[in-house]
Amino acid sequence: MEEAASDYGGFSLADDELVFVHLLLYGLDMKAPSVADARRWAEHYGIEGRENHIVLVGDPAMLGSATLALVPGLQAVDRDFVLRLDAAGKSPAHDLWTELLPGVRTLLDE
Repeated sequence: MEEAASDYGGFSLADDELVFVHLLLYGLDMKAPSVADARRWAEHYGIEGRENHIVLVGDPAMLGSATLALVPGLQAVDRDFVLRLDAAGKSPAHDLWTELLPGVRTLLDE
């Protein structure tokens, strides 16, 4: 993802202005994720100990067709917590490569 951010968005995932919230809605068993799942996620993606990455686990009440439709997904939220770009799900509102990643650069410049 670091290479894609640089190539398509012109920014680094290590930028101090970025905060990544990883919301795990499903575990590998397609049930609600556990804290252990979050730890494995952070380890797998090499983000444990990174101050600008937060891994959250969803509640069992979040399981369902609406959340399943968001997987996989990346979204960009601005400093006012307004959803600006949405590349979540199989038919996203914004293309990851041509809209979301370049759009993050625009948000960083604002």
